[in-house]
Order: sequence, then structure tokens, then C-alpha cells
Amino acid sequence: MTKNIIIGVLSFLIVFFVLFANIKASEAEKQSIQAELNLKLAMENETKAKAEQENATKAAAQLAIAEQKVEELKRALEVCK
Repeated sequence: MTKNIIIGVLSFLIVFFVLFANIKASEAEKQSIQAELNLKLAMENETKAKAEQENATKAAAQLAIAEQKVEELKRALEVCK
């Protein structure tokens, strides 16, 4: 009788731990998929950031050229006065 109770309890524990392990494996798989998606998104954001940095550099260069032209035009205006 005692053996049957012990066997029943151990069987219940085994089933519980198998189900628990299965649930944890499923959660780990979901987290792995989410991590891959996050990595892909991070790489896309890095590419976009590099492109934006290049655009900002070009815009700064154009601004410098425009400021030089303004200064030249100011000098030319002063000469004309």
C-alpha cells in the first residue's frame, strides 16, 4: 500500500516536471524568436542611423558652402555701397 502511494506521488511528480520542462522549452523558443526579431530590428536601425549620419554630414557641408556664399555676397554688397 505504501509502495503504491509512493509510486503514485512519484508518477505525479514526473508528469509535473515533464509538463513544466515542456512549458519552459516553449517559453525559451518564444524568447529566442523575439531575440532574433530584435537583432534584425537593431541591424535595420543601425543601417538607417548610418544613412542619416551621412545625410547630416552632407547637409553640414552644404550649410558651410552656403555660409561662405553669404559672406561673399555681403562683401560684394559692401563694395557696391
